[in-house]
Amino acid sequence: MISSFRSLIQRNLAAKIASILVAVILWGYVMNDQNPSTEANFTIPVQLVNVPDGYKVTQNEDKVKITVRGVRSLFVNNGDADFRAYVDLHGAEAGKKEYKVKVDMPQGFELVDVYPGTMEVMLDPIVQRKVRADINVNGSPASGVTVASVTQASEEVTVEGPSSLVNEVERLIGYVGLTSKNETDFSLQVPLTAINADGREVSGVTIQPSTMYVAVRMARGLTKKIVTITPVPGDDLNSALELVAIKPDPLQIEIAGAENVIANLTSVNTEKISLADVYKNTNKTVKLELPPGVTVTNHDVLAHIVVKNKKTSKGME
Repeated sequence: MISSFRSLIQRNLAAKIASILVAVILWGYVMNDQNPSTEANFTIPVQLVNVPDGYKVTQNEDKVKITVRGVRSLFVNNGDADFRAYVDLHGAEAGKKEYKVKVDMPQGFELVDVYPGTMEVMLDPIVQRKVRADINVNGSPASGVTVASVTQASEEVTVEGPSSLVNEVERLIGYVGLTSKNETDFSLQVPLTAINADGREVSGVTIQPSTMYVAVRMARGLTKKIVTITPVPGDDLNSALELVAIKPDPLQIEIAGAENVIANLTSVNTEKISLADVYKNTNKTVKLELPPGVTVTNHDVLAHIVVKNKKTSKGME
């Protein structure tokens, strides 16, 4: 029996081996023709993983285009939702940096290309800083009444947010509007807004608290007068620079007080203006230094500071 089986196998052995080889080649040809290897592109979102706490994280791209290769049958059962692109921020530090984009794929696929291959990610630390709060009074009270004083709950308020934005905040400002109905003292909560050195609002920061308690005391029988504003520069300007001019805005302001107090006043000074951080022409908001018994509606003025380099004698833009 065994001998007969062996004889059957060995009979025309070369032809049988050749037939098997031909069958394998034909199978491979048919499979390659019916299920060939191909490439496809997918646009997929990029996730950020292992994001460290205490930062505001921004990325310059939120999607990437990937090119993958695989047999045709794989693309029937897999779409863009089955591919995952991500940037690993484990161990990342503050600042702007390029990170490699990584891709997870279903089994059987080959990654051909990722565009872009890297992504710029900014880690901006969340910080807090105390910032000066100023209350401005606008409008006109009832006839014969003027503002005697404006008292605010605190001089400084905490600002929190990404360091790049918090450092941009120069002051907080709130407005009290006067109308002809304002004849007596009143108080209110005033919303605060973060302002930069150019007087523009800084968004993206949190003010804690966001409102300021303000008490306004009204008075009758005070004399009003228009006087000029005199800027008082500090002596801390960089030694390589020369102060050209400081121009207040406005140039004049209305003051109020008892007639015997303001009769001889022709001007009021600003607080001493620090120049330590001035390296080019700059605008700064400064307060007025008022004599006792003298009041103004707004204590703040804008100082236009012009400097030049001593060596070149050219203005600093």
